[in-house]
Amino acid sequence: MFFEKLRAGAQGTTSKIVLGLIILSFALAGVGSYVTRPVVEVAAVVNGDEISAQALENAYRNERARLESQLGPQFNQLLGDPAYVEQIRRSVLEQMVEQRLIDQKVAELKLRASDEQVRNAIRNLPEFQQDGRFNNERYQQLLARSGISPEQLRDSVRQDLSRQMLLSALVGSSFTLEAEAGRLDRLSRQQRDAQYVRLPLSDFSERAEPSDEEVEAYYRQQPQQFQRPEQVRINYLLLDAGAVSSADIDEQAIADYYQANLATYSRPEQRKVAHIMVNKGRDAEQKIQAIAERLAAGEAFAELARTESDDSFSGARGGELEWMEAGTMDPAFDQAAFALAQVGDVSGVVESEFGLHLITLLEVQPAQTRPLAEVRDSIAERLARDEAANAFYAREQRLAELAFEFPDSLDMAAQELGLEVKSTDYFSTQDAPAEINDPRVLTQAFSERLRQQGVNSDLIELGSNRAIVIHVTEYRPAAVRDFAEVREQARELALAAKARELAAEAADALLAAWRDGEEQAWLEQHGLAVTELSGLTRESEEDPALLDALFAMPAPTEQPSLRTLALAGGDQLVLRLNGVTTPEDSSELLAQIREGQSSLLGQREYQSLLAALKAAGKIEYRRLSSQTDNF
Repeated sequence: MFFEKLRAGAQGTTSKIVLGLIILSFALAGVGSYVTRPVVEVAAVVNGDEISAQALENAYRNERARLESQLGPQFNQLLGDPAYVEQIRRSVLEQMVEQRLIDQKVAELKLRASDEQVRNAIRNLPEFQQDGRFNNERYQQLLARSGISPEQLRDSVRQDLSRQMLLSALVGSSFTLEAEAGRLDRLSRQQRDAQYVRLPLSDFSERAEPSDEEVEAYYRQQPQQFQRPEQVRINYLLLDAGAVSSADIDEQAIADYYQANLATYSRPEQRKVAHIMVNKGRDAEQKIQAIAERLAAGEAFAELARTESDDSFSGARGGELEWMEAGTMDPAFDQAAFALAQVGDVSGVVESEFGLHLITLLEVQPAQTRPLAEVRDSIAERLARDEAANAFYAREQRLAELAFEFPDSLDMAAQELGLEVKSTDYFSTQDAPAEINDPRVLTQAFSERLRQQGVNSDLIELGSNRAIVIHVTEYRPAAVRDFAEVREQARELALAAKARELAAEAADALLAAWRDGEEQAWLEQHGLAVTELSGLTRESEEDPALLDALFAMPAPTEQPSLRTLALAGGDQLVLRLNGVTTPEDSSELLAQIREGQSSLLGQREYQSLLAALKAAGKIEYRRLSSQTDNF
């Protein structure tokens, strides 16, 4: 992504850039959006504007990296599902189409952020901040390390700000009337008084013992509850790299690795310099030459940097920049800084991409190399890992070859590689043995190709130097289990269903008695009691289902407001709403509610804008083979 290159240059900065309100920003499109390259294939065409397949691939990779960072190991399992991977790709493409539609609307309306807005936005980017302030040296270093020119950054930020102008106008124009917000405010603080009677399911279970005929009838009426999923039995070979002890690594190999990778264990020379910069312009050369002459006449470099440098951030410190290594700054600036021989030397005029400079050397830290003794253990561990990985790779390749050459069985591969052919009993995707319970394995195990052709699977890489090849030996399609096999399960389910039915009938009877004013006699007959609820609010500590039901009931008038409610566990409630109290005055939350409602309306208007742009636009989705694909 565009700013991930900046983050890489910043050596792991984790700050986020939030320039957009709703839409996918240029970050999704990746660096491919800014680097000109020949378009070989097209993923979509939006009103004649092409989205290249390469741009889609860049965006897809970036989205995968984001999801992997967010979901961790769970994401690697999800990637085993081709449908999930395709869903990600289509979602990314749809977001790119929406972004392109918004950009086209911005261009149509001739919205353009001013130069001052762009400068302020760049200065506020977290990547360029140090101690809460914009740091020009950091800005220059990160752009140089990332290979991004100031013009590219400027244009990208301008594009984002221009999008924001459209969105701000759209979302910012949404509003909610005070009367509407006031009504919502009062309703949110409404209180209700009620009563309820609980009819426990357990009270009806004893009377719900079903007959054998009822159990079998339930089995026939509810076949989906007795479905056996498709199952397979497989043989498999599991290849695991195992571990190689670092103690087994030859000392000479450690020494050789150290010598071959000295740069890894060395810190290059670092220099601290100060500079005076003049922005490029008509009089820039005359100004920088005048400053050089004043330096030659004996004026202090630091003082001239404070008063004359156009880099006001470093100028406030006498032009001093942070420690730098060779190759981290603009090439011309870098070359001049490392050509200075002695502390206090001043360069001639240096022209960089950012302006004209005079540079002085302040301090030098010589290159240093860590001794072998200090890094010996880490090298040994690395070599041990490499040795294990190399051995695993060779065996992995041979396993793939043997599984292909002898497709009818795993025996030849097991014999040559010294592996054990393991077998499973029947299993489904829900109860696979732990060792093979991986989406990539299950996708192959339940594929039609393996069971129809009777061949070994391709090599399946499981990560962490583990791989597997499987062979499906038996397949059992999904089917309803025989009644004899599920008789007890059917009896339990039929009993629970009958108990729920009896509880519902009792609840209806109580509701009718309550409506007729005969509830007291009914409750005494069944040994039940009424529970009083007073001053309930939407945030009261009661069962959420109970609160939802009570606040959905109409206020009582001449007739009581009654209803029944089946709880998740099977218990039945009979509810009576006695009173509703709605505050007449607004609360201190009115402004917050109004703002929230306006924001919600703005979101809806944004979605409406996208829907309108899609309906009015000509959008063609294509596969990489250039065939039209209506997603």
